[in-house]
Amino acid sequence: MSKRLQGLIAGVLIGVMLSGSVAFAQRISKTAQLVYNNIKIFIDGGEIVPKDANGNLVEPFIMNGTTYLPVRAVSNAFGKDVVWDGVNQSVYIGKKDQTKPDNYLQKIQYNDYKEGINHNNFTIINGTVTDFNKTVYKNGLLFYVYSIYSTLEDDADAANSLIAYPLNSMYSNLKGKIVIPKEYHLSTWGEKKNCEDASVDVWFYGDGKLLYKATAVNASMPFNFDINVRGVNQLLVKVKTANNYTYLALTDLALYE
Repeated sequence: MSKRLQGLIAGVLIGVMLSGSVAFAQRISKTAQLVYNNIKIFIDGGEIVPKDANGNLVEPFIMNGTTYLPVRAVSNAFGKDVVWDGVNQSVYIGKKDQTKPDNYLQKIQYNDYKEGINHNNFTIINGTVTDFNKTVYKNGLLFYVYSIYSTLEDDADAANSLIAYPLNSMYSNLKGKIVIPKEYHLSTWGEKKNCEDASVDVWFYGDGKLLYKATAVNASMPFNFDINVRGVNQLLVKVKTANNYTYLALTDLALYE
């Protein structure tokens, strides 16, 4: 049997009054009839028990023929964060700032691409890298790259560095920069080299398919890239050079869902 409650709606209804080009907001309270009838919520066949931020049960209700559900409980069931902005009286579901990355590539534990291949010629940037335009970078990966010769451009084994990252189809885009460093300050590598004449090739593969390549990257032209990685389970990064040896940095490696 339904329970009918006559009372004041808890919450705020915003009315906007326009006068010329200036908008004024008016706070309005209304008395309405709410119907509680033990409403259940199912998502993909599974029942969820709606609770508030403190873990208390929150029961859905019907008002004027429309069913109202607690936004936090439903959003959490879909794996989305909920943020209440009291200043602007706004609810944000998911990311409030769409420009903020969901993760960074260097924070994901990489896997060995193939047994027997040396992957120890790169390091996570723990310090700073400065390019030839005097731009300073504080995150990403720094590679020590020496020459490997191959007649097959897309032969993944013909590279000095091969790193595989499990993305598990969690992301849609990878953005970042490819930089030839003029100098770097790291706690792990002390050797310095003049990379002014460097020429480095970088490939990104998704589940064996070439997604993006940058060839002949040199000191005067850092590359910005935006790669579609939607549906990619394994991302492979391949780096090689025709130089005797040089350094290369992949920086600002931002992942977006």
